Formats: sequence, C-alpha cells, structure tokens
Amino acid sequence: MTRRRALHAARVLFVLLTLALAWWGFRGRWAEVGDAASATGPLRVGGAVLCATVGLGLTGVLWRSLLRWVGSQVGARDAAAVFFVGQLGKYVPGSVWSIAVQAQLGRRHGVPARSSVAASSLFLLVHTATGLVVGGLLAALGAVDLPSGLAALGPWVAVAVGAGSLAPPLLRRIAARLAGPGVHASLGPAEVAGSVAVMALVWLAYGGSLLLLVPGDRAAPSLFAAAAAFALAHAVGVLVVFAPAGVGAREAVLVALLAPFLGVPGAVAVALLSRLAHAVADFLTALLASVVASLAAPPRQHSRQAGEPAGVRGR
Repeated sequence: MTRRRALHAARVLFVLLTLALAWWGFRGRWAEVGDAASATGPLRVGGAVLCATVGLGLTGVLWRSLLRWVGSQVGARDAAAVFFVGQLGKYVPGSVWSIAVQAQLGRRHGVPARSSVAASSLFLLVHTATGLVVGGLLAALGAVDLPSGLAALGPWVAVAVGAGSLAPPLLRRIAARLAGPGVHASLGPAEVAGSVAVMALVWLAYGGSLLLLVPGDRAAPSLFAAAAAFALAHAVGVLVVFAPAGVGAREAVLVALLAPFLGVPGAVAVALLSRLAHAVADFLTALLASVVASLAAPPRQHSRQAGEPAGVRGR
C-alpha cells in the first residue's frame, strides 16, 4: 500500500471512529431526541442545523486567520479541509485530538506541523475565552438567571478570566512557544479585537440555533439569553477535557440556564436537540470541505519564501 493510500485509509477510519463516538453520545436517549424533534418540527430543526453551520463556518475563518498570524498561508479551500475534518477529533475523549489531526492534515498542504499546532491551540483558547467573555457579559446584564451563589460575582469572574486569556502578550508568547523559533506572531490588539468580533457573531449564530429548537408554542428566551447560555455551556464543555465534545457537561449548563425560561423538561429537550444539530453540522461541514478539496487539483509543496515560513499560496 502506498503512503498516499495509507493516509487516505487512516482519514476514513478517523471519520468513522468519530461518527461512531458521536452516535454513542446519544446512547439510550434516541427516544427523547425523536420526541423533541417531533415537537419542534423539521423546519425548525433544519434551521437550527443551518445556523450552527454558519457559526462553524465563521470559526473556520478565524482558524485560517490565526494560521496566517503565526506565519503560514493556506488557501481557503485547503484550510477548510484541514480545519473541519480535524475538528471531528473533538468527539474523541480528550482535548488534543483535533489539534493532532489538524497538524497531520496540514502537512499535506505544506503547513508546518508546529504552525498548525500553534493555530489550533490558539483557536481553542480564543474560542473558550470569548465564550466566557460574551456569556459572562450577557449574564451580568441580566440575559440569564444564575443561581444565587453565582449571580453577583460569577459573570464578572468569567469575564475577567476570559479577557485575561485574550491579552495579546500572552497569545504571542503561546504562539512563539508552539510555532518555534524564528516565528513572530502578528497578534496585536487589532487581531485580537477582530477575533473577538468574529466569535461574537459565532455565539449569536449558535444562540439562534438554540432558539429555533424551542417549539413554536412555547415562550422562547431572547437571542441574547440563548447566546449567553450556549457560550457559557460551551466554555464549560471545553474545560471538561475527558468528555468528548463536552457531552454531559455542556448540556448540564444549558439545562440550568434555560430551565427558568422553558422548565426542566423543555430545557432538556432543547439541549439534546442542540447537541444533535451541532453534530450534524460538524459532519456535514467536514464532508463538504472534503468533497470540495478532492475535486480540486492535488496540493503542491512550495518552497520557503524569503522571510516567511513554508506554506501554500492562497488560492
């Protein structure tokens, strides 16, 4: 078997493994999922998947920008193939699989493994930190009801931790450590502000996805409440590293924050459907990115340009 075929077989096995693990995450709950989907309706569920896909697409834009800021250029089509397929690694327990797979896939497109690791690690940090900042700010403004013990200081602690994690000097140090010597990351206030703006749109898209999963005959929370609930829940899910894709932890936080609006049974139904909508969006996006990349000409390695690391010219 040639190396090319071996790598292709490994990618297929990886996708099948993540699909099986995503399916396993719903074990014993498919009846609940079916009931919730029936109550919500196919159009609303489809709209939720679409909103989740829009949010995912924006995260791909952010990852490609981070890759460029740590010194590697890759075209949009190739970046999508690397990022979205690699993101399926989050369904494997542990927080490093996506990063490892993206590093391996990136090498095929001329991206140094250390650059991919740096960009993916920064992406995970920015993703989580902005969830804390956006969710914390909205919670502090009263978008969601928090338990009495957390209502006063909890949101501001989340904002402080998230904002501190986004400090440009910290991000540059992380990038320099991971990307290797000779790499000077372009991560100043403008780049960080742009990243926060993109992620704010992502959280709003995910909040819109959540809202669409509330049955039409029920009073729904506001878009800001839904965005705050999802952002905080997602951040907690990332921090619980042993849970694949934050399964369990994310839903627990979602239920706690949505229950005042929907009641516990309604919040549980929405949380389950939200997990399904995001899983469908993840796999559809990865499939689309793979198909588009496979229809294009095979990537070629390019020589190192003067003054910049090896990479692939943008397409």
